[in-house]
Amino acid sequence: MKKCAYCGRENSDEVGNCRECGTEFVAPSNPKEPIQPRDRFWQEWLGVALRVVGAALVVGLLYLLSFGPVERYCGTTISANLAPATFTVNGQTAVRTTVRTVRYPLWVGVVYRPAFMLRGNHLYGVYLQWWEERPR
Repeated sequence: MKKCAYCGRENSDEVGNCRECGTEFVAPSNPKEPIQPRDRFWQEWLGVALRVVGAALVVGLLYLLSFGPVERYCGTTISANLAPATFTVNGQTAVRTTVRTVRYPLWVGVVYRPAFMLRGNHLYGVYLQWWEERPR
């Protein structure tokens, strides 16, 4: 027996229209196989995992990119001369050496410890150098 979706009357399986209201019965075209609960769990889990990994990557990237401005604006540069002055030896001029020390507030050292360890990385070092060379 077919039940009419419009009026609710039950009709025999052979009829094409409802006997009460005349609504045409449409044969279902290629019904989809329902998703198994187990498959749905894995689809939802994969979606959640991809969102978490994506968010972690974005947060990590923003963390590393924020170190350049923090290093520039929170660091205090102290220069110290190691040699007395410029002098000439065998017709060649030697230049005095200066050591540059940058001091940071304690919170910078705590929060950005991993970024300090990555400073030797070529690409990250180029990024930090770019921040140092920008005019203030």
